[in-house]
Amino acid sequence: MCKFFGNVFQGIKHIISLLSCSYIQIFLFLYGIILFTAMAQLGSSLEGRLRNTDLPVTKCLFPVFEAVVNSIYAIDDRLKSDNSFSITEGKIRVILERANTSDLFGGKAELLGITVEDNGIGFTKDNYKSFCELDSLYRESLGCKGIGRLLWLKAFDSAEIESNYIDGSEVKRRHFIFTSRGIDDLDASELNQESLGTIIHLRGIKPLFKESLNKLSQEGIAKAIFEHCLWFFIREGGCPDIRVIDGTNPATNLSEIYDSYMGSDNSKTATFSLGDETFNVLHIKLQRSDKNNNVISYCAGNRIVNDEKIKDVVGLYDSAIQTNSGTFFYKCFVTAPYLDKHVAPDRFSFLIPDKRANENGDELYSEIYFSDIRSKVLEAIRQYLSPFLKDTIEAGKEKIQAFVDKQAPYYKPILASLSEEEKSINPNASDKAMDLLLHQKMMEKEHNLLAEGHDVLEVKSGESDEEYQRRTQAYFDNIQSLKQSDLTRYVIHRKIILELLKDALSRNDDGHYSKEDKIHQIIMPMRTTSDGGEFKDNNLWIIDERLVFHHFLASDKSFSSMPVTDCDSIKRPDILVENVYDNPMVVTEKDNPPFASLRIVEFKRPMRDDMSANNDPINQCIDYVKNIRQGNAVTKSGRPLDISETTPAYCYIICDLTKSMRDICQNHDLKDTYDRLGYFGYHSGFRIYFEVISFDQHLNSASERNASFFDKLGISHN
Repeated sequence: MCKFFGNVFQGIKHIISLLSCSYIQIFLFLYGIILFTAMAQLGSSLEGRLRNTDLPVTKCLFPVFEAVVNSIYAIDDRLKSDNSFSITEGKIRVILERANTSDLFGGKAELLGITVEDNGIGFTKDNYKSFCELDSLYRESLGCKGIGRLLWLKAFDSAEIESNYIDGSEVKRRHFIFTSRGIDDLDASELNQESLGTIIHLRGIKPLFKESLNKLSQEGIAKAIFEHCLWFFIREGGCPDIRVIDGTNPATNLSEIYDSYMGSDNSKTATFSLGDETFNVLHIKLQRSDKNNNVISYCAGNRIVNDEKIKDVVGLYDSAIQTNSGTFFYKCFVTAPYLDKHVAPDRFSFLIPDKRANENGDELYSEIYFSDIRSKVLEAIRQYLSPFLKDTIEAGKEKIQAFVDKQAPYYKPILASLSEEEKSINPNASDKAMDLLLHQKMMEKEHNLLAEGHDVLEVKSGESDEEYQRRTQAYFDNIQSLKQSDLTRYVIHRKIILELLKDALSRNDDGHYSKEDKIHQIIMPMRTTSDGGEFKDNNLWIIDERLVFHHFLASDKSFSSMPVTDCDSIKRPDILVENVYDNPMVVTEKDNPPFASLRIVEFKRPMRDDMSANNDPINQCIDYVKNIRQGNAVTKSGRPLDISETTPAYCYIICDLTKSMRDICQNHDLKDTYDRLGYFGYHSGFRIYFEVISFDQHLNSASERNASFFDKLGISHN
């Protein structure tokens, strides 16, 4: 290099001596010559390019795809130069090279390499020259980037190429090996026979890709090649005969795969324009799809670059399209010279911005955005599929309408606000999927109403009273519909709870009745207090609607653990309710008002008939009241509360009126109700009001109280 530059310098010095130039001109001239010479000495580093070329493990077959597509192009080139040769004579064989059968990998012989053979035009001088140049522009018109062969060396240690080609009137042989170090010519000679074609041996699978490639079956590789090269099968002129061979197994013919995928009248072409660019959309109806979805394939250089599941087309889902004449999966190919020019070097993506703004909100500049292309493609898809999706769309609407009418009427206000497109759902959708969808729409509406509510009451500049009233009334109407939905949901909840209670009261399969714990849990979660539970967590309305509103609530908690009793007793009432708010005694001017009342609920196991003096639920309730009154009651924050001997107490005993229970009630001089489904009475000494209520009475009473709500919703309450 130094000798080279020395000679150059002496030459330039001689030239300058012959010219009359300023020193600045001489300097600029010298600098230009040296810079040009240095650039001429620069070359591309193969190892560097390999390092900068990406091949994800999920795309481990792309090197094979490259070899197969090159073979298709080689056959196409032979067709152009030889009129006697036809596409039906073109042959491509993909051979899986395996180790001895004794060397197993996942139950089958280990894959060592893959060979691709064709009878195309071969490695002519032009083809070989292009192969030796990184970033060759030889097939630029076909969308090729000249780096496909780099993918061979990403997954394999080497590629050995044997090729027969015509040079003038002679058939010649070319034999070389391609590795990360470059190209090593092994043999170049003349042949006596005229058998044209190329054999590419991809050998030495690299560790990163070995497991993924060995997982693939012969059929799996064949289908993958077919899907990648589908464009060549449906193009005008067709595709050569391509087969995948694995040992002694019958060869897998890709034409047979094509026949199994495609049906009659299976394709139609549409076009659209963006600016000065024209795009083609080839609509395909597939008789089958291994992935059971409908996709868009964006292509460049007659090859698929990426697939997208189709979204935002009403009536089209990840399933077959149902028609009167049968079913099919939809696929379309999007091609354009613009896509060929803007495909990434690795051909895994496009160098086209997807959005009109970057992350900072700054406008991106591009003549065409990928989002624009996608929108036009979806428009073409909707137009093509519209006749096939009508029945599916209507069936989806009927599905979600029936779900709301019969199972989820609380969504009626939401369903009414949805557009026709939003109401469409997959006819095969589960109840869970529909519930999630409608719930999402409800949350979106609540969010929008909340955002709107911050501004709706503000009078806008120049707004008349009539406009203000109209605007605010529309907002309040929306709120009202949403609250109706909430109320409906709560009524449905009550219906479900009553059904659960009815089931809990029935005899089990083993002939026994449920324990009281099960019933207790339905009405109020056990071992909880109102401090840790929400309003909706209890169903005290079953017993008495007034019990829902309380100051403090404890379920199956000892007196010693209640913050409001200051009592060390370990006794546990089933449910303790303090200070029910509809009692007039709550109204007081004292800083620490007296408790309006104490309410205790006690459950007994259904059909229990062993009540006695030693097991008396009425005396049990009296003991609970005495424990509370004798303690020093405080608020949850520790302030004293006035619970006196005069604080009234209400005790509810929930049970079946068996003979022993009726005897207990009569012994305490309680009066039976008119329907003989309960007892009531007042103990003047302890100031306790008692109600002994049968399970049947509770269930019937709660059902009757809510019957009008059930009727409004059209649900049974028998």
